[in-house]
Amino acid sequence: MKIHSRATRAFTGLAVASISVIALGGCASGGTGGTGDGGGEKTTVGFSTAVLDNPFTSGLVQSVVDQANEQGLNMLPPINAEGDAGKQVEDFQTLITQGVKGIVLIPRDSDAIVPAVQAANAAGIPVVTVDTAANGGDVYMQVRADNVSMGTSVCEQIGGLLNGEGTVLEVAGYQATSNGLDRSTGFNDCIKDKFPNIKVITQDAEWNTEKSAEIAQANLSTQKVDAVYLASDTTYLDAVASVMKGLDIWHPVGDAGHVPVVTIDGGAGSLDAIRDGYVDAVVSQPVDQYGVWGTQYLLDALAGKTYKIGPTDHDSEIVDYMGTLADMLPSPVVTKDNVDDDTLWGNF
Repeated sequence: MKIHSRATRAFTGLAVASISVIALGGCASGGTGGTGDGGGEKTTVGFSTAVLDNPFTSGLVQSVVDQANEQGLNMLPPINAEGDAGKQVEDFQTLITQGVKGIVLIPRDSDAIVPAVQAANAAGIPVVTVDTAANGGDVYMQVRADNVSMGTSVCEQIGGLLNGEGTVLEVAGYQATSNGLDRSTGFNDCIKDKFPNIKVITQDAEWNTEKSAEIAQANLSTQKVDAVYLASDTTYLDAVASVMKGLDIWHPVGDAGHVPVVTIDGGAGSLDAIRDGYVDAVVSQPVDQYGVWGTQYLLDALAGKTYKIGPTDHDSEIVDYMGTLADMLPSPVVTKDNVDDDTLWGNF
């Protein structure tokens, strides 16, 4: 696998994020590393995203767009479903009508998007998902982190911090998405198995900042909560921290009033909160790698490459996920010990 020296760069796409993108010229199991244009006219591809309202998603989208254009594809401007699953199905039809040759997808609803994927299949248009999976249709590759494992990592951190006893408020991700459901499943299954004396209060905030604040206010103001689990720090952390400050339970590690907080995503704000002692641990997503491999797999789909289950040459594992292949990229746990690691996307 070859790394191009020009490929690491900062970007400020969509005015809300700055991500470093690493363009990789090889691919596990037979990647092309090609340009997507065969030396002639560029291949036009599309992008359908669930939302563009937070630094994580906007940075992820920009990383894919930058990679696609750098690799010689003509990526149309991403279509934003604005959190509306029905609109996203219509967005797919728009892309099909425009004659794109491939589509990158971040589903709003993993089940509701299936007819759209099937419509693309019928039109002979390959689909690659990034971050969130589709629960049906013929997806060429689902590029994502192992979200069940991420939830398990949060459980292990919180279980240790609470010495196996107490009450946890889980501000969960949208349960209609693969990521929200998997993060909650991994967390709760681990709690039941390893920490049976921990009680979990699970509330679905639907990847919505305002809902996360409402959940935090309703639960933290009415009962004793010993730790908080946020399924998305880029969406929930600022709002929940504001509520905790108002309730005087936002204190750094070492203070008597400290309530442990563990999150998933690894945005810049959460890493700063680890440095300041307010957040105990974060499970960081591989945002730059979503861009690299989402683009590479789209190129491979266009080139007719095939993959099979097994390890890759980029420290991940291709698995069967609901009947399709999924490249499960690693997601490290971040604490004060490694928060300054410059490979973490929140530090780019």
